[in-house]
Formats: sequence, structure tokens, C-alpha cells
Amino acid sequence: MRKMLNTLLLGAAMTSTAFAADYQFTPKSEQKLTPAPGGLYSTSVLAQHSNAQAMITVRHKSGEAEVHQDWEDHIFIQDGEGELTMGGSVENPRNTAKGEIRGSGITGGKTMMVHAGDYIFVPVNTPHRVVLAPGKSIRYAVVKTHP
Repeated sequence: MRKMLNTLLLGAAMTSTAFAADYQFTPKSEQKLTPAPGGLYSTSVLAQHSNAQAMITVRHKSGEAEVHQDWEDHIFIQDGEGELTMGGSVENPRNTAKGEIRGSGITGGKTMMVHAGDYIFVPVNTPHRVVLAPGKSIRYAVVKTHP
């Protein structure tokens, strides 16, 4: 009986530990924006897992065109607005890291205005770029996942 009780207690302890490792909470007070080199944006990394990443980003300037060969993006606009272009071809493409391409712009994509409250899904290998009006900024949360 004692052995059975120990086994049940051990099982319960393992379940609680496993459950605790399955979730994460990052309060707003701990979300510190760190400026990137060059002042293009500031970011707060919320989570980095083997199959997903989450971050808050504030862009102060228009971004380059980008393509992620291994990640899809789920973007939630929190504040501000910008012109988003998706699809088409990256102009002057260059590899910046394994599976990451950047370029000066996009040719042949679809352009739309995005505003606070909008959600954008960017599939793997899809060129995308945000252009901001002079003096404007945009804040968004992005969750990157492996498909």
C-alpha cells in the first residue's frame, strides 16, 4: 500500500511539474523594449521555444522586405498604422541568416493599410514589408511558428 501511495504521489508531482512547464505568463511590467542597432525598431522578446517565438515590436522606420523560409508570422497590430505589402518578389535580395532573406522592396505584391486591431498571417516563404509614413510608428505583437 505504501508503495502504491508513493507511486501516486510521485505521479501527481510529475504531472504538476509538467503542467507548470506548459504555460508562460509575461506581465506587461516585464516587457522591456530594447532598441535594435540602427534605430529601425525596438523589441521585447516574450518567448523563445524550439517551435515558436513571441515578441512585441515597435517600428520607428519603414522595414526592409523580408522572407522567412522556416517561420510563419502571426502579427497582431496593437497601435499605429502602416502600409503592408505581401507576396510578389523581393528586390535586391540578400541572405542575412540561415533561412532569412532581406531586400530593398517588393515588386508585384499586394499592398494594404493595417491598423490597430488587425491580424495578419504571413505564410512561410512569403515576402512582406511594412512602410510607415514619415514620423509615424507602429506597435505589433508577432508569434513566429514552424509550420
